[in-house]
Formats: sequence, structure tokens, C-alpha cells
Amino acid sequence: MPIAGPSSFLPTLDEFLPHWSRADAALGAAGPIALAGGLNLAGLGSLRAILVERRADMDSIRNEMERTRSEINRGKAALLLRLNQFNGKLRSLAPGSRWEGMLPKAFSISEGFNRVIPPLDGIQDLWTRYDVEESTITLMGGYPLTDFTTDLGALKAAYARHASAENALGLARKLRNETQKKIYEVLKQYRLRIRSEFPEGSSMLITLPRLTPQPGPAPGTVKLSGNFNPVTGKAELAWTPSTDPAVSSLQLRACVGASYQAEDETILTTYPASGPHGWTGTFGLGSPGSATAFKIFSITSDGSEKGSNAVRISRPEA
Repeated sequence: MPIAGPSSFLPTLDEFLPHWSRADAALGAAGPIALAGGLNLAGLGSLRAILVERRADMDSIRNEMERTRSEINRGKAALLLRLNQFNGKLRSLAPGSRWEGMLPKAFSISEGFNRVIPPLDGIQDLWTRYDVEESTITLMGGYPLTDFTTDLGALKAAYARHASAENALGLARKLRNETQKKIYEVLKQYRLRIRSEFPEGSSMLITLPRLTPQPGPAPGTVKLSGNFNPVTGKAELAWTPSTDPAVSSLQLRACVGASYQAEDETILTTYPASGPHGWTGTFGLGSPGSATAFKIFSITSDGSEKGSNAVRISRPEA
């Protein structure tokens, strides 16, 4: 499988590694192959292991981002309810007063940190002052200022963890990209070396894996659909059959999170073009509120590919 993006590095390596092993055996006393810096087959295997680790780090961080995103959404919804309750109660207690004039406007549940936290901070400050200067306010269910303060602190902490995870993802992606760059250069050197060691028409050249797709028209795509089954706790995907005779396989890929990011995609499985035409699983959906975006890619025998529409599957909040 030629390299068409980050997700294809491991499948491509898994074609080059056995080829290198066969080349070493075929060279006999003239081998084994060692490239610049003395890098050999074992060294390429080590780079593969590092890449697997880098990708696992990214998946772990994206899962953390999804967990904190879910916490943020739950916290925003709960505190927006309390904000509206507080505003209503204070208006009933002090209509037309300076207190009513200080009430903050409610935020939209879809808004971010800079639009959510200031009105909640305003409520906390106003509630504190009113409790001291007038009388103690409790909201529905006996909810006091101390509980509001605790919940607001938890929401801010979730925002902070989410921001930290975003930074960590950026750093982890850079490390992965550095490893991929090293691997690409090694594979490029290896292809040159094989051409210098074996004659034209030899089996080693005929079976030499490609590094990049051959030029050609993009394949036709299929239509992807899906939903989350609350009974099984799994995503259920289905896609239309491929009608392009050039398509040799279909590959399901996914990206943990609410949107599909090609640079962070993971290959889940590969099928022949003839089918099957469905998949069930829990990738990225292990916790309530989590989400994963999926695409099904049509791939030709020469390595050209094209992705379908993206489908986002969300696991409901507990």
C-alpha cells in the first residue's frame, strides 16, 4: 500500500519489512543491507515500533480530549440551568433594584470558554454579595452558593484539562510526523538500494513495494451512513456497494472526536470491493458523551484512493 497519508505508514511498512528480509536472504554473503548511518532491517523495525507508540499516544490524548469535552458540555448545561434559576429568583426578590440590573445574560450552550465563564463568574460574585448584604439565596433542590462555586470550579478545571490535551496533541503530532519523515527517507533509500543490488526483471524488483501511489484518476466513492445502537453500545455503519470497476478494496478509517481530521485518522479494517458493506464496533466510543468520525475509502490496485462522506457517531451522555 503506497503512502497516501499518515494512516498508510504502518501498512506500507508492513510491505517493506518482509521485502527487506527477503532481500537480505537473497544477497547472502553480500548482505545484509545497511543504509546511511548503518540502519538495517532491525532499525526499520524499531522505527515502526516508535511510530506505533506515537500513534497510540495521539489516540490516548484524543480520548482525553473527548472525555473533557463531555465534562464541559455537561457542566455548561447544568450551570446554565442554575444561571437561569438564579436570575429568575433574584428578579422575584429584588425587582427593579440595582441587583436586577447587575444580572448577567445567559450564554448559549454551544458557546466557548470566553462566552461561558464570564457570566458564571458574574453570578458567583453577585450571589456572594447578595448573600452577605441581603439574604441567603438557595435554588431549586436546596442548591446553595457553595455548590455553585464547586461546580463552576469543576467546569473551569475541565476547560483547563481540555486545553492541556490540545497542546499535548499538537506536540504528539509533531513527534509522530518526525518519525514518519525518518521512515519515509529510509524507505526511499531502500528502494534506491534494491535497484542497485538486483537486475531488472528480478523478483526483488518486481515485488518492490511502491512508496507513493501511481498517477491516475481518483476512484469513485461510496455513500456512508451510521448510528449508535444504545442496546449493543456500538456504532453501526453501512455503505453502498462500489460501482467503480477500478476499485479493488474498501478501507474503513476513523478519527476520535467530533470532526474527521485526516492527519489523525486510524485504519480500522480493509475489505475487498465486493463486500461486506457494514461494520459494528466501539472505536473511540468507550465513554458516555464520546464521539468518533468515520470515512470509508475506495482504493484502486495502483494505490489511488478517495474518501466518502464523513459520518459522526456519538455515544449519548449517561
